[in-house]
Amino acid sequence: MVITGGNDEDDKGSDDKESKEETILAMLGIIGTILNLIVIIFVYIYTTL
Repeated sequence: MVITGGNDEDDKGSDDKESKEETILAMLGIIGTILNLIVIIFVYIYTTL
């Protein structure tokens, strides 16, 4: 006797949710990196004047 899971829809929903979370975290990482670079540039300009 083989028992199979019948909750394939729940697996898809959690996969979509995880994918969305990973996308949001990736975007936040990119935005944070860009903001850090802007701050570094401003500090460099400010200290060289």
